[in-house]
Amino acid sequence: MNMAATTLRFVAAEAWPAVGRGFRDLTFEQSLCYGQAAAARIGAVARFVVIEQAGSPIAAAQVRVKPVPGLRRGIAWLPSGPLLHPIAGPGPDKRLVQDVLMALCQQFVTEDGHIMRFRLPAIACHDPAEIAGLASLSGFSPTFRVPGYRSIAIGLSQSHDQLMAQLHGKWRTDLRFAQKSGLALDHGTGPAFEARFMAMFETVQATKGFKTDIGPHFHFGLTGPDYALEILIATKDGRDVAGIVVGTAGQTANYLFGATSEAGRPVRAGYFLTWEGIRLAKERGLAWYDLGGVDPVGNPDVARFKERMGGVAIGAAAFEARPKGLFPVVLGGLETIRAGWKQRA
Repeated sequence: MNMAATTLRFVAAEAWPAVGRGFRDLTFEQSLCYGQAAAARIGAVARFVVIEQAGSPIAAAQVRVKPVPGLRRGIAWLPSGPLLHPIAGPGPDKRLVQDVLMALCQQFVTEDGHIMRFRLPAIACHDPAEIAGLASLSGFSPTFRVPGYRSIAIGLSQSHDQLMAQLHGKWRTDLRFAQKSGLALDHGTGPAFEARFMAMFETVQATKGFKTDIGPHFHFGLTGPDYALEILIATKDGRDVAGIVVGTAGQTANYLFGATSEAGRPVRAGYFLTWEGIRLAKERGLAWYDLGGVDPVGNPDVARFKERMGGVAIGAAAFEARPKGLFPVVLGGLETIRAGWKQRA
């Protein structure tokens, strides 16, 4: 496909890790390891594209395509993509972003007949109003069929003293209390660490009554060349009192799951582990530590905990482009019915 010197080509799955490493805004959702498993989980297939101008890659995307049974058309979902910030070059200008979005729309919507949805990687810190305008010019509209993303990211190029200074005073006080409480750090991977974390996670889950759509076990089962997982556990007097799971892809570490036991709360074990996760990511030369989603309305306490760390507020909205005809109307109706069943269940 050719659009004003912008070309889109599909690449093999085995080539994707090398492609992804060429972009600063790669996160775990666009890794081969996570993306293929996430696609298979919903009966979709991951497809990989590189978008080029004058023979040079300007963007890349891993798209999860799920056809409607019996049809060749369905939904093409692009989470945390397209990747638009090549490591070897400057960030994209407005025209380049529009060219990339138009190329994706042309391929997956116009030619393949899918409903296409995307949410840019929030870690790239795009201007929301600018992206909304460029998406509109490229055939996309805002959608609530898939969630947007909102988080706090810690820039790891800062010194230890700078990271400490940007903390809210109360957060810094709690951290120092934790560091003087006799807590020790144990970190690693494998079945033993997974079992230790899940013992705490399942207890907290039962106490608070929450559920996760994609839980820790899904991540524990992943192996691949472009996604690494680590479990950090805080111990007190030889006893596990808190744990977190951190996933790393590209230059970004993501906080994924956490659990603090009753014994861990008085000694501020959550503060201790959050800081240790940041410290380890910085030591490994990463650029960002994403604290995970924030929801000031649904979970104000956790949102306040993360906002008080003085990081960068990041976010990305979701957009959708539809092919012509009745197909998107019918499919949208089916999605609404399915969502209602799921909510009642």
